[in-house]
Amino acid sequence: MCSRMAASILKGALPRGEEGEKAAAELIAKDDDQYEEFAIKLASGLSYRTLPSGRVEGSGRLGELRKLLYDSRWTCALFDTKRWVSDLESAYDEAWRRWITQEGGDIYLK
Repeated sequence: MCSRMAASILKGALPRGEEGEKAAAELIAKDDDQYEEFAIKLASGLSYRTLPSGRVEGSGRLGELRKLLYDSRWTCALFDTKRWVSDLESAYDEAWRRWITQEGGDIYLK
């Protein structure tokens, strides 16, 4: 169950489209053996270098995936706080309306 939740969170953090789908395929394992295979492959291809500024940068596919996740934080659904708050406020409004009119039922966020 935790692995499915982690996969959902990761998919929410990745950009939409081909690049995000490719990254998800490289990061979401079907079982423990595939997880180990992915980890070894990504870690084996990673190297670090120090830039003239003194900042350290990772290169290789794992470095690219880290950068992809970092760059997508402003546009991905997972961190779309404005939308999340708006949806939650709509749910509160709907819950209040239903309480006033003595309606029952579940309320779903968009």
